[in-house]
Amino acid sequence: MTFVMEGARDILELAGSALYLEQQISALEKAVSESPNLVPDLARTLVETICTTILNDRGIESNSLGFKDLLQQTYNSVPLLPLEKQDSGKTLEAIQQLIDSLDNAIGSLTQLRHNEGLASHGKDAYFIPLETIQAEFIARSVDAIVTFLYMAHRQYVKEPIHRLISYSDYPDLNDFIDDNNDPVVIFDLTYPPSEVLFNIDRQAYLATLNQFLESASDD
Repeated sequence: MTFVMEGARDILELAGSALYLEQQISALEKAVSESPNLVPDLARTLVETICTTILNDRGIESNSLGFKDLLQQTYNSVPLLPLEKQDSGKTLEAIQQLIDSLDNAIGSLTQLRHNEGLASHGKDAYFIPLETIQAEFIARSVDAIVTFLYMAHRQYVKEPIHRLISYSDYPDLNDFIDDNNDPVVIFDLTYPPSEVLFNIDRQAYLATLNQFLESASDD
C-alpha cells in the first residue's frame, strides 16, 4: 500500500499550483518505502518549505533566515492558539504545552537528518538504514506538524492567498500534451487538449508537468 501524506495533500489543494511543494510531497511519499533514510532529509526540507511559504504569504522576508530563525519567525507570525479560547486558562495551558512540543519534534527531525539522512552527510558504505516503519513514523509526524502550521496560517490570514502558474509558463509541456492527444471538439469549436486539462483539472496538469520534468531530467 502506497503511503500518502494526507495533511500535506490538503495543503497542496489550498496552496494552488505549488509545483515545488508537489514534488517534495511526492518524493517523501515514495521515499518511505523505497529509500527510508532519505525521509529525514525530505521531512526537514518540507518543514522549511512550509515555513518559508507561510512567511512569504504574509509578506515577511525569509531568504536570509537560518532554520531556527525561520521557525521562530513562523511561530511569531502565525496565531497558533484559538482566539476564542484566550480566557480558558487550563485549556489554553494544555494547548500551549502541545504547541511547545513542536520545537522538540522538529529538533528530533534535525537530529535524525544528521544521523540517518541519506542526502545530508556521507557515511560508511555498510551503514544500516532505517526500516520502513520508522520512516513512516517520521513522515506521519512531519505531516501533522506542517499541516497544523499551514492550516493555522490560513485560518487567521487576513486576505485570500492565490498563487497560480499560468498556462503559458510551460509551452514545451503544452506542445507535448497537444502532440499526444486529439483536440477537444465541441460543436464547431476546437480547443487544445493542454488548455482543457489546465483549466479543468489543474492537479492532473501539475502531475503531468511533474512527470514531464522528471523525464526531461532523466534524459
